Formats: sequence, structure tokens, C-alpha cells
Amino acid sequence: MRLVVFSDVHGNLEALEIFLEALRNEHADNLFCLGDSVGYGPNPNECLELIRSLSNLSILMGNHEWATLSPHQARLRMNPIAYKAIEWTMLRLTEANFKYISHLPMSAECGSFCFYHASAHYPFEWEYVRPGDVTTVKLCFSHSTRRITCLGHTHQPALIGETGENLLPESLYLDETSYIDDGQSRFIINPGSIGQPRDSSHLPCYVVYDTDTGVIRWRRLLDYAPHLTAEKILNSDLPRELAYYLTGWP
Repeated sequence: MRLVVFSDVHGNLEALEIFLEALRNEHADNLFCLGDSVGYGPNPNECLELIRSLSNLSILMGNHEWATLSPHQARLRMNPIAYKAIEWTMLRLTEANFKYISHLPMSAECGSFCFYHASAHYPFEWEYVRPGDVTTVKLCFSHSTRRITCLGHTHQPALIGETGENLLPESLYLDETSYIDDGQSRFIINPGSIGQPRDSSHLPCYVVYDTDTGVIRWRRLLDYAPHLTAEKILNSDLPRELAYYLTGWP
């Protein structure tokens, strides 16, 4: 069985379309979207509609869906740029998409895998689980319901062991970076982000897991051009900083 795990599309239609084209060649049996399909980007409705059209998909609620549904609480917890993007999204999201995100679950399970947006530890707290942060890593493992835990939220690909270490050097999370599961160890997989990568590559990233071989593979969308999405942001009422995050423009 082949699982494809992706996360943090964030209303980036151009990145999502390239991902869906790449998906045609993955022969995936199951798809798992770890949330944050909206927020930051200029095409929340179009992205949700494309994601909703996928078969064999399990999709979770992320903190940006939660914020869109709970703006008064979100205002107290989000940074000003993120919250301005939430306000922008709220004014444009269709009624059908509001209803859709309101019914998204916080977690999912499949075989040896469990899936959350941020952490298995109090998912609504939206903690960031990163390599080296031993406390949050151990709390996540202590609440995980399966051997392998898949998380998004950080926008950075990672493979985290039980002691908190990154099992692969960060410099290796390029296209086709792989790791072989021994079938016994517990670890956390972060597929990175489709819509707003925050690692040095700046290329969208997702994960393919082959249960027959135990191979975990990170794939990059090498044809992605962030300037198209950035120009849309600059021509909208979204914070300009969101365009710079995509491109590294000064």
C-alpha cells in the first residue's frame, strides 16, 4: 500500500495544482492531508474544492481552519499577519466551504499511522513539534495512538526519533530523500508544506510511504514558481509579507 501525506496548502492554488499533477504518478492508495488548506494564500475556495474532489482522502482540521471558525479566540493567539489573512479568508470563503471545514476531524488513524496537524498532545493547543525540542516531542509521543505519527504545522520536513533528534540531516530533505522504516521504531514524520515551505529549499514538499518496502520518501515540486502566487497576494488586500515569505524577496 502506498500512502501520500501532505499538509499546509494554505490557499496556494499554483502549488496545489502542481502537486495534484505529480500525484498522478504516485499510484497512491490513500491520501492524508494534515490541515491548513486555507490561510495565507489567495485562493482558499479553489484549493478546498480541488482537495474535496480527491478520492481516498482523509483530511484534518488545522489551526487556520480553526481560526476561520473561531476568529475571536484566534485574534488572541495568532500573530497579526496570520490573523489579517484569516480575516481576509473569512470574507471570501463560500458557505459550502465554511460548512466543510467545520466538520473536519482533529486526527485520523490508518494501520501503524496516526495523523494530526500539530501534535498528538492536546491538538487544539497547536504546539510546534520540532527536532531538538525534547519536551514537545516526548509529549507528542506519549499521546500518539500509533507507532508512526504524522504531523504538519511547522512547514518544515522532518523525521524525528523518540529522543527528539532529527533522524536525517536537514540538508538532505531534497527531492527523493528517503529513509527505510525498520518496522519497530517509533518516529514522527513531517511532510513539509505544499503552500508555504519554510526550509532552505523553498520548494513544496510531501511524503510517500510504501508499506510493502518500508521506504519513506520526501518529494519536492521542482517545477513550482512562487512568483505567480506572490503576485496574486501583492494585488490583493492580504499582507504583503506573505508574498515575501514565498519568494524571499527583500
